[in-house]
Amino acid sequence: MTIKEMETICGMSRTNIRFYENEGLIRPQRRENGYREYSEDDARMLLKVKLLRAMDVPLAAVKELAAGTMTLEQALQMLDEELDRRQTQQARTRQLMDRMAGEGFETLDPERYLSMLENGEAGWKEDAAQRLNLPWRRYWARMLDLLLCSMVAARLIVHLLPWWKFGASALVLMLMLLLEPLSLCLFATTPGKLIFGIRVTDPDGKKLRYNAALERTWGVLWEGMALRIPLLELYFTYRALSDAEEGETLPWEWESELTFSDDKLWRYAVFLTIYGAILGSSLVQILGGG
Repeated sequence: MTIKEMETICGMSRTNIRFYENEGLIRPQRRENGYREYSEDDARMLLKVKLLRAMDVPLAAVKELAAGTMTLEQALQMLDEELDRRQTQQARTRQLMDRMAGEGFETLDPERYLSMLENGEAGWKEDAAQRLNLPWRRYWARMLDLLLCSMVAARLIVHLLPWWKFGASALVLMLMLLLEPLSLCLFATTPGKLIFGIRVTDPDGKKLRYNAALERTWGVLWEGMALRIPLLELYFTYRALSDAEEGETLPWEWESELTFSDDKLWRYAVFLTIYGAILGSSLVQILGGG
C-alpha cells in the first residue's frame, strides 16, 4: 500500500510515519520506480506504536519491544513506575501552588520555590520533527520558474519555432515539464527554489530520480495549476495554497520532501528584483518591437 493509504489506516501524518521508518520500526519495500510499498505488517506495527505512545510508553521502550529485547510486561512495569513518579510530582506541584497562592508575579521569589520543586517532569511530544510550510514562498518560486520558461519559449519562437506563436502557452508548459525535473535530478532545486532556499529531495534526503521528478512536476502543472487554463488555474491555485496553509500534503508531494534553509525577508527582495528585471526587459523588447 502507499503512504497515503497508511496515513488513512493508521491515522498518522506522513512525517510521523517517516519518523518511525527512520527509527527502524517499519521497513517498507521499494518498488521498481523507487517508491515505498507498505505492508499489512507495517500498518499493524504502526498501530501498536500508536497505542503504546498514546499510553506514554517511551519510544526507546517501544523500539526494544519491536526488537524483542524487552517484554510487554517489563514495558508496562516501567510505565507503572513512571506514572507513580508523575503522580508524586503532581502532588508536590499542587502543594507548591497552594503556597504560591496570593503571590504577585512582580514579587515572586523563584529561588525559594524552585528549591521546593523537583525538576524533570516531562510531557508527551509528537515523534516527528516540525518543518516549515511557507506555501506562498513555494508559489512565488514556481512563478519565477514559469517566467524563466516563458523567456526561453519566447526566444525559441522568435529564432527557431515561429509556427509556435499561437501555442506559446503550451510551449512554456512543455519546457517546464522538461527543465524542472532535470534541474531537480541534478541539483535538488530550481532557479526559483534556489532563491527561496528550497530543496526537493526524496524522503531519504537524496536527489529525486528523473521519473519521480517528472511525476512531481506533472502533478504541479495538472493538479496545482490546471495546465494554466484561465479561471481553472485560479481555482486550482487557491485550493492548493489553502491546503498547504492547513498543513496538508499536496498530491504531488507524497514521495518527496521539501526543506527550507530559512525564512529571511531578503529572499523576497531578491525575487522581486529578478522578477521585475525580467518583466521590464520583456516590456522594453515588446515596445521596441524586438
